[in-house]
Amino acid sequence: MTTRRNLLWLVPLFFLITFPLWSVPVGNFLTPRGGFDPDINKESNDHHNFSMQTVTILQNQQGRNTAIIRAEKARTDPEDLDIVVLEHVNADVFDDAGRITKIVSQSGHYNLAGKTLTLTKDVVLDKVEDKQKLYTDLLVYDSEKRSVNCPGTTRLVSESAEIVGGSFNYDIASKTYLLDKRVKCLISGFIEP
Repeated sequence: MTTRRNLLWLVPLFFLITFPLWSVPVGNFLTPRGGFDPDINKESNDHHNFSMQTVTILQNQQGRNTAIIRAEKARTDPEDLDIVVLEHVNADVFDDAGRITKIVSQSGHYNLAGKTLTLTKDVVLDKVEDKQKLYTDLLVYDSEKRSVNCPGTTRLVSESAEIVGGSFNYDIASKTYLLDKRVKCLISGFIEP
């Protein structure tokens, strides 16, 4: 029994005393072969990009829908993951009374952080109830501010008027238009004296 007890502490003592003799060959044996590729340890720049067909984005404020944005195709922007690039956009924007304004465009993008929809190329805005249409090549809808901004040339057409302006701003809450730069109006329906 004492021999076993003595072995219990003599074996670790033997390995400790002979460590300089066996540490180098065992260390060489356990060293990984083939080298180390430092690129493996670098942080990956691979982001989780996506591409989808038939996409619908719903916007809400205070429990009610403010916009429904549909697109045939959507994908993330590799440079900014908060941007969703859209193709063939068809959107419905609701005012405070629930009336729908339809907007169609060939392309655009939606900013997830800023909650803004930017439409480009053949943008047509149709206020169905007011029988008004707006044509432009760049339209920015800001969900937070509840506003529409067209910084370029804009043509507004209704039953009795056609207005062309250098820029266009519309506040959904106050229902006010602001046309800027050069403005040209053609109003019909006046009776000459």
